[in-house]
Amino acid sequence: MGVGDPQPCLVLHPNEYCPAAVADNGGEGGMRWYHGAITRTDAENLLRLCKECSYLIRNSQSKKNDYSLSLKSSQGFMHMKLTRTKDKYILGENSLPFDSVPEIIHHYSTRRLPIKGAEHLSLLYPVPVRTL
Repeated sequence: MGVGDPQPCLVLHPNEYCPAAVADNGGEGGMRWYHGAITRTDAENLLRLCKECSYLIRNSQSKKNDYSLSLKSSQGFMHMKLTRTKDKYILGENSLPFDSVPEIIHHYSTRRLPIKGAEHLSLLYPVPVRTL
């Protein structure tokens, strides 16, 4: 990387309980992108020095069993709901239903997001949590 290029991000964060919905059973690196109960502002601060297409998952601040995907774009930050409907999860309003959050992450790491304003983006760079 050249001087001034955005660097991959590494975040120190205390270890906390990881809900089954975001647990990645056997996937490479586990759920390194799951940051738990951080605020929208905290997510933006973590993403600020990261490159475009960097992302993290956090608990939704508005609905207890939902999650939020926070994403860095060239225009700034985007926050998208991961809504639980019965036994499936949906990203935004137009995604296919998925069995788990890791399945959504895996799917959109190789495909463009079905979100207005983010159609050109994929989930390329997880912002990892490092336990203390």
